[in-house]
Amino acid sequence: MRDVYRSLRFRAWAARLRIDLKRNGCRLVLDAPYGALLEDGPAIRARMAGEGDGTFTLRIGRNVTVGKGVRLVIWALGTNVLEIGDDTLVDDQVHLHLRGGEIRIGRAAVIREFAVLRSEGLLTIGEKGNVSHGSVIHCRERVALEDLSNITEHVTVVDSDHSHDGSGDYVLDQPLRVSPVSIGPNTFVGAGSVVLRGARVGPNAMVAAGSVVPEGDYPSGWLIGGSPAKAIRPLTKRDD
Repeated sequence: MRDVYRSLRFRAWAARLRIDLKRNGCRLVLDAPYGALLEDGPAIRARMAGEGDGTFTLRIGRNVTVGKGVRLVIWALGTNVLEIGDDTLVDDQVHLHLRGGEIRIGRAAVIREFAVLRSEGLLTIGEKGNVSHGSVIHCRERVALEDLSNITEHVTVVDSDHSHDGSGDYVLDQPLRVSPVSIGPNTFVGAGSVVLRGARVGPNAMVAAGSVVPEGDYPSGWLIGGSPAKAIRPLTKRDD
């Protein structure tokens, strides 16, 4: 009976999603044969904005759980993809924004409470990846969090920023600079850190809490920290 109720609830939510999207000029492509455990049906906000083919592709694997207060914001005229892998948890109050982009979440990942994922490009989170409480990931072109990567509390990851020439010209109208960001497998990014455009952090590294990581390559297996961050020393077993 529980599985039947779960299936019916998901189908009812998917039907509402389809209607809301269609009302804003978008077509739903649904690939979710197992449905999802919806603790509360995600709120849907479809905006008549974006550029693309007007499709939203939603793929959901087995045993996916979606918590309460989750919000899904879609630019309906764009080409959008949300993919959630098997055994993944999208926890309470998570916001997912698709602005003509893709969010692909791998198997057994965890997106914790109040996290915000926003994509106009390709944002990927690998197998058993973790994005913790209150973290924000903004993808304009490409952000890749590899398998086992751990983004802890209140971390910001961005692959773009606006230049500022010091004039009175509105800063958000000034040129946008974009460079992909990658966080290597089994890398830990400490609480309150900021990872900026063009940062490439190698596997098995640790970014100290409160660091600001600018554009550049950072070695695998090292402690990285500071503002601006730099490679401090190799990690050892005593750092566990």
